[in-house]
Amino acid sequence: MKAMTSYKCIVICIQERQMCVDLTLRELQMLAEYEHSIEEARADLGSIVQLYKNRDYWKEAIDVVFVKERQLPLQCALEHDIFFVKSDEIAVDIPEKLRHESLGFVRGNRLVYAGRLVYPVKDIKGQVMGFCGWDKFEKPKYLDSKNNGYKAKDTTFYGMEKLENYYRDTKYLYVVEGIVCCLYLRSLGLNAIALLGSSITKYVLEILKRFEGRIIFIPDNDIIGKTLEDINKTFPAGEHIVTFVKRHIKRAIVIQSKLAKDVDDTRLLNNHEYEDSFICDLKQVALCPFGNFKTIQLR
Repeated sequence: MKAMTSYKCIVICIQERQMCVDLTLRELQMLAEYEHSIEEARADLGSIVQLYKNRDYWKEAIDVVFVKERQLPLQCALEHDIFFVKSDEIAVDIPEKLRHESLGFVRGNRLVYAGRLVYPVKDIKGQVMGFCGWDKFEKPKYLDSKNNGYKAKDTTFYGMEKLENYYRDTKYLYVVEGIVCCLYLRSLGLNAIALLGSSITKYVLEILKRFEGRIIFIPDNDIIGKTLEDINKTFPAGEHIVTFVKRHIKRAIVIQSKLAKDVDDTRLLNNHEYEDSFICDLKQVALCPFGNFKTIQLR
């Protein structure tokens, strides 16, 4: 209500001045955001996805950046609407309607995700809420969008469009930190979602509690700000998630790769030497959660 009141004041202010030159940047941003509803914004974000999936270079780019680099099947990219933005593209290369900065895809004349592989993040209805763009040569490696009605990590997780099916299913739900780990597990036929980081908000917690009794957390084998040497000698890796789960989702299972930082890295070690064993352990851990596995460390 307060935000809408502020918006009305801005509109009145514009009408009185007949121009926007006297408005602050914050007022202009508020005006831009409230010109479009969340539903309209998500429709436009969906249009961006379709635009790039229809680019003539889509398959070639996905083959290089996703299939070969991430070693995941092309069908996975198709199913999850993953696309790539060429590094030399600029704002004028997309329709004017989609250049609205409140969508989080454009800043000035620059495409925010130029040169990045883009993973759309969807809501429970399958509508696009925002984007996460990956480029292994840039910092940050993963870039989250901030747009109307969406802020990554705070109110959502990756894979919400699958929730309805996962609720009805009797299989275990695997919860990982990163999108690629989630996609890898899904490519194996497992139910998986990603936290888009290491934090679990109250909103996400309430959803995950509904799976209590059939949920398996796999935190990354790392700690933010700590070196591998620190982790091996002093700090228990993934302890934040372990502590949180033990406190709030007591019936959940927490497992962790001992061989690499995360699920996705484990399968790539020594030309997939450990992959078959790791997959077998993942599928068996729900049946025997206290088993002695070679590639999984029970926490």
